[in-house]
Amino acid sequence: MLNSKKISIYKKAISSFGKAAQIIVAIEECSELQKELTKALRGKVNLLGIAEEIADVEIMLEQLKLIFDNRQEVEKFKNAKIVRLNKTLRSMNKSQE
Repeated sequence: MLNSKKISIYKKAISSFGKAAQIIVAIEECSELQKELTKALRGKVNLLGIAEEIADVEIMLEQLKLIFDNRQEVEKFKNAKIVRLNKTLRSMNKSQE
C-alpha cells in the first residue's frame, strides 16, 4: 500500500476515534507486544504473534507522529541514536582487538 494511502487511513482513524482514544490504543498495543516478547523470553516463542504485535505498534507509532506532529523530530532523534549506537559498537570492537 502506498505511503500516502496509509497516512490517509491513519488520519481518518484519528478523526473517527479521537486523539485520546488512539493514544490509549497505542499504549495497549505496546503492552501486547511486551507480553509476546516476555513469553518468547520464557521459551514460548510465537513468531506470528510477535510479527502481528510489531505491525500493530508500527501502525500506532505512525498515528502518534501525526497526533503530535513530530515526524521530523522523531527522525532526528532516531538518526542521532543510530549514530550513537554505531559509535558504541565501534568502541566495543576496538576493545576486543
